[in-house]
Amino acid sequence: MAQEVLRQSNFNGGELSPSAVGRRDLKAYASSLALAVNVKITPEGPLLRRGGFRHLDMIRRRLEPVVLETATLTAPNGGTPGDTLGFGGMETTTAMAAADGYVVMEIDFGAQTTVAMFDLIDFVVVEPSSGGGGGLDPLPDPVPPQYPWDRPYAVEA
Repeated sequence: MAQEVLRQSNFNGGELSPSAVGRRDLKAYASSLALAVNVKITPEGPLLRRGGFRHLDMIRRRLEPVVLETATLTAPNGGTPGDTLGFGGMETTTAMAAADGYVVMEIDFGAQTTVAMFDLIDFVVVEPSSGGGGGLDPLPDPVPPQYPWDRPYAVEA
């Protein structure tokens, strides 16, 4: 079945109300939008681009310095013998930092190791002991993987 593609060269009709979205017989239908995003609709009908979206220049990706503090990292592993850690767990003291909902850490495996995947189950971060006890709450099990394009992970209270 053929598909109809409507191309618009003007937007004189502004934004349609929900009750007029299916009314193709209206003159304003062909020059209107169902939903306007990042534009302002003027009372006269045309659209204006919202300010602040002008391209100024390209910027280089910068790697900001991260302050790392010593903490204990406990990462039990229930994997297969092919895993780097085998069936045992790993408890280590490593430099790490936390900001904006992310934990940044560096793990030294002792030798050059190819890592294909991290499985963060029963992952606990413990603060260095200052004689007062306490520590951070454990993260939920399992911890969902985070990628640079994801929103920061938040622990719900």
